[in-house]
Amino acid sequence: YKSTTFKDLQSQDIKEKLKDIVFVTATDGNHGKGIAWAANKLGCKSVVFMPKGSVLARAKAIESMGNSTVTITDLNYDDAVRKAASLADEKGWYLVQDTAWEGYEDIPNFISQGYTIMAKEALDELNELGIEKPTHLFLQAGVGSMAGSVLGYMVNRFDKNPPITTIVEPATVACIYKSAKADDSK
Repeated sequence: YKSTTFKDLQSQDIKEKLKDIVFVTATDGNHGKGIAWAANKLGCKSVVFMPKGSVLARAKAIESMGNSTVTITDLNYDDAVRKAASLADEKGWYLVQDTAWEGYEDIPNFISQGYTIMAKEALDELNELGIEKPTHLFLQAGVGSMAGSVLGYMVNRFDKNPPITTIVEPATVACIYKSAKADDSK
């Protein structure tokens, strides 16, 4: 048994087999940039939808990854996700979204597992500096996948004394705050 590495996936033979694949996603920034980067490295294409109000500089940053078509829509985030999912179904593209719903759990789970690698790498770097664990974490809320994954990793790793954690989000898109304030279990 031999594991396939990311370097293996970048071979000309594999790129030739993957060239017609299109990844599609909705994002307000970093997730879409990561999808565009991976698609470019694999020789694929990506289509990225951004919700209304997205910053043009973020769209340009995604486009700069190459092989990517980026559209700032007039849709809110949830509707941009639905548009990406609909086009994936219609055109046979691969939806790569970190938001899960019934029937679409595998890829979001893989993405969430990937976010734990960031936590491990951060801890490894702290350890190299002689720091055993962080005292505090500040995590961006986003759709919650990254924050939940990193926090879960840290709590599992330091279950007796986890770092004090603050989830942050801009006041202009304070979804977690509004959800907590509504106190309606949604």
